[in-house]
Amino acid sequence: SATPTTQPTTLLKMENSSNERKKKGPFTFGLTTLIRTVTSKEDYQFGDFTRSIIPPPNPQRDSYVFGDFTRSLIHSNPSNKDHKSVPGPPPSIFVENLPDILPDFWEASSRLCKEYGHLFKLRILGRRIYICSDPEALLTIMKQQEKLLPKQELASEGIFLADGETWSFARRVLQDFFTGKAIDSYMPMYYRLGNEFVESVQAEQKSQGFVKLITLSEKSMLNAICEVGLGLVGNEDLKHRFGKTFEYLLNAQIKRQTRLSIFNTVPSRENHKFQVKLRKLDQILDEIISNPMTPERNDILARMMRAEEPVTGRKFSTTEIKHQLVTLLVAGHKTSSLLLAWSIFCISQDPSVEQKIKKELKKALKLDGSKLVFPTFDDLKKLTYMDMVLKETMRLHPPAQSAVRGIGEQSIKVGDYKLKRGNVFISIYETHRNSDYWEDPERFDPQRFTPENMAKMHKGQFIPFGGFERTCIGNLFALTEVKVNLCLIYQLFHPRASALHPITESYDPLFPSSDLPLIFVRRDNLLGSESKEEKQVEHVKARYVPDPNDAKKNEFLVEFFTKSAGELFVLYGSNTGTSKEFATQLGRKADEFKLKPVVMSLDEYYDIYLSKGEKNQFHTALIITSTWNGNPPDNAKKFANWLNDPNLDKQRASHFNFAVFGVGNSHWNMTYLAFPKLTERKLIELGGNELIDFRHGDESKDLQMKFEELHDVLWYFFAYELKLLPNVDPNQLNKPALSNFEVEILPSTELDLEEEETSPSSIFLVDEVRELQCEGSERSTKHVVLKMPRECKYETGDHLEVSAENPPQSVERLCKLMGYSPNTFVTVKTNTGSSVQLPAWTANGAMSLGKILRRFVDINGIVTRPVIQILAESALDQSEKLNLESLGGKTQQSFDLYNREILQKGVTVVELLESHPSVKISLGGLLGVLPTLKKRSYSISSSPLHKEGILTLSVGQVTFKTLTGRIHTGTASTFVGSMRKGNRLICNVNSSPMRYPSHNLSAPIVCVCNGTGLAPFRGFLQERAKLAASSQQKMGEFHLFFGCRSEKEDFIYREELLEYEKSGLCNLHLAFSRDQGKKIYVQDKMKENQKLIADAMINQNGYFFVCGDAKTMAKDVQAELCNILQFNLPTTYEGSTIQTSHIP
Repeated sequence: SATPTTQPTTLLKMENSSNERKKKGPFTFGLTTLIRTVTSKEDYQFGDFTRSIIPPPNPQRDSYVFGDFTRSLIHSNPSNKDHKSVPGPPPSIFVENLPDILPDFWEASSRLCKEYGHLFKLRILGRRIYICSDPEALLTIMKQQEKLLPKQELASEGIFLADGETWSFARRVLQDFFTGKAIDSYMPMYYRLGNEFVESVQAEQKSQGFVKLITLSEKSMLNAICEVGLGLVGNEDLKHRFGKTFEYLLNAQIKRQTRLSIFNTVPSRENHKFQVKLRKLDQILDEIISNPMTPERNDILARMMRAEEPVTGRKFSTTEIKHQLVTLLVAGHKTSSLLLAWSIFCISQDPSVEQKIKKELKKALKLDGSKLVFPTFDDLKKLTYMDMVLKETMRLHPPAQSAVRGIGEQSIKVGDYKLKRGNVFISIYETHRNSDYWEDPERFDPQRFTPENMAKMHKGQFIPFGGFERTCIGNLFALTEVKVNLCLIYQLFHPRASALHPITESYDPLFPSSDLPLIFVRRDNLLGSESKEEKQVEHVKARYVPDPNDAKKNEFLVEFFTKSAGELFVLYGSNTGTSKEFATQLGRKADEFKLKPVVMSLDEYYDIYLSKGEKNQFHTALIITSTWNGNPPDNAKKFANWLNDPNLDKQRASHFNFAVFGVGNSHWNMTYLAFPKLTERKLIELGGNELIDFRHGDESKDLQMKFEELHDVLWYFFAYELKLLPNVDPNQLNKPALSNFEVEILPSTELDLEEEETSPSSIFLVDEVRELQCEGSERSTKHVVLKMPRECKYETGDHLEVSAENPPQSVERLCKLMGYSPNTFVTVKTNTGSSVQLPAWTANGAMSLGKILRRFVDINGIVTRPVIQILAESALDQSEKLNLESLGGKTQQSFDLYNREILQKGVTVVELLESHPSVKISLGGLLGVLPTLKKRSYSISSSPLHKEGILTLSVGQVTFKTLTGRIHTGTASTFVGSMRKGNRLICNVNSSPMRYPSHNLSAPIVCVCNGTGLAPFRGFLQERAKLAASSQQKMGEFHLFFGCRSEKEDFIYREELLEYEKSGLCNLHLAFSRDQGKKIYVQDKMKENQKLIADAMINQNGYFFVCGDAKTMAKDVQAELCNILQFNLPTTYEGSTIQTSHIP
């Protein structure tokens, strides 16, 4: 517009009007809201959701097309590249590089820079991010005029963030406000504000005995911005309201920019407060702009209101003025205050620098000590050494640590690398410390910036205010403001560090936790006085210490732990046994360190210590837990209820020092680590004290490694942070826990009856086992019919947990290696002094070694690294010992070697012992470190309504040839598949969240599966048949999408399914991937029937179930479902009540 508008404007467009919020209710979070959350767009368009998840791999395209996802996972042939790949940490397939950058992005980037160099690449939630601190690369990147950044919530159209004509116009007009002539006109305001600053320094020094320099500088510079920038002179109320709101938004925006954008849009209290504050700032700016525009006003706002472009006569609109003002405030406030604080600090650390500063001041300002001299703008030009000091300060402590540039469709060639579409984070902090360009970069040396040295500098090695066309136009404004204050400070004070007020270290090197505490000693005489001798004030080197809060926390933890009589609780929530296994290992290690471990389930802990509602005195607890189908494990449900009970004491966890390790599998991404994260969050909310940050492991790729990491971090923390292990050998801290078994060999056989150890309610009798695959199939799937114990009940969709057995041949081989017969009878007890309970099976008394190896310990799975480390200690041959130490070591080479030689080859403990015959480990030493043989869960493939007392399983047989040449068979599947009629299986029924919606028979159902994922849906169909026969209600349609490789070989339950379809109980949609030239999968069949699925889900409030391979199929099905819903979503759609369930 040609003239400023008078209509109220806002800095942020709110997503929903108040009327919309009233209509939807405060907690509506339907499909539309989800899509808007992820895409950060108000007007949803087809493809937004997919594009938000999957970035186009082709930089020449801006939209997703079929095949992009696959292409994004498959690297192109290196031989076809004419450029090198940008280095960087390898991303994981699911969470990419998120673990590499947490918990602090910039701390992590500094660490990664040392490892990968000054240009490296990250992948964060599908987005490509480059971190650059190489001046040569920056030269190319910063030459791009357009920043190409995503829209920000605060001042997105300001000169700092804008592109195109918006930026060009602002640059042309605003640059006149920051010329030397303009800055000279601001000098009277600088004098008044500088005088206020030195008065504040003196007042704080007098009241506290020291000055928090960063905080005081920020306050001073905010006052300067309010007066010089906004013309707020004398209006203290308005200035206070503005300053308070602006400070909140500035700090909140910094936090929001360093976390995932999706968290900034969910309907949380924090996000609501941010939006309220944005509106309030907008109102305050309206109030400021409405102040009388008198001719004598010389502030930047007044100039902006009067300014117009000479050629076109265009003026800033009110909206543009607001964006430019906020940009000025954000850029100028922190920049000036940090430069002022750190320059005073750096000068205080070097007597020679301070002496030169004072000498130059006396000469340039003609100081004689008779009065306080305020420098003129021309005087400041003479302070060339001060300029050098400020530049060196900005090199070591750049007020803006980073800058961000975007790379659009056109890739950028940087040396041997090609940077593709994404964002470039320019680490100014690391650039200014790049040892390839700066000699001894950690040393403070203003001489680096003599004219001669600067002439030799690379154009990209010193960029405190950016570079090229996007160089900050306000740099002279900031430098002048700081120089005026320095001139006044050094006439009046001797700033000094103090040994009594150390500087604490923090993640952010510019903002120490303690601030910059300096003592300002008032001079006896003003600088320049010759009448009296000035008393010398000794320079003190600043002392850096760890965060005092951490120190206090550690002292508190030590006292806390001491009061708990040294007991260390290791609590677990576990269904499959993995978390319990880890807890037992930590308990055994704590036992070795004499820490009195108590290992129990979370529910056992609740029953003993929490159920009565009393706060226990003092407990230190390590919690290891998983999630079971999105819910707490069965032995953690009481504890979960205690966490979530709103009626209990809000500080009921204050008796807890704790650490949480989450066990999960990212294949089930919807529920991944749900309960472990809930446990950590709730314990903090309820007053608990967290020992170390939340850690977790992914069973699909790195669980054992992450647990080892927890193990090492934990014991180093206990030893060196808490100093609770004063006499421990440091070499023992990262070694695995030894066995606490004491095995006694019995001289004769004794009773060994399974009936004595197994409850009758757990014994299932095999009634039938038959092959489901057709003749000629390479695969095998067993249909197993079981007669249930009389006491046992189940519901359609439940799981059956089976206790499997190791292959007999593996048992025979291991017994031979250990020198015992499988018929040797033993008893197992704890070592003397051990407080960790033994596994439940040891309570059975005497039993044969063959039975122990067959039923209770895992000898058929891949041997773990801790077991290898234990075996290495017992190797007599030096070469074998070295080989085992290499396989189980803590270096990256060892991890790689283990992955290549053990993991990929599927080596078992039996094979490892056979290849290392010099290992002589005791029977108790081996049995006590072998993992427990875990139970295996199978989806029940029947309905209790179909046939009373009978349930069925559909068990795919796992068989493959390992790289060692051994035919590997899945322990549980082979065991179950080998059963014959009359055999017994030890089993337990586990409930599942997936249920046939018998309460809503008219709703349509869509089920998608492949292979044995059909199991629960077979049960659904059996239940549906019974309900159809007994109910008069019209039933909704049932669509079953089933996939397998070949119709002739792999179509399990073929006749049953075809009969169900013939009778009208279901509609089959079949995908046989290998029966034609082009592979067809269930998601392809979904796409063919997208109108049907969309109608069932959107219009008829239907149900959607997925069961099968979570690693590949389930993800593809979820993606296709999203595409279908997007494409078919009505424009007036307000939300969905779609109910989905996914069973592995």
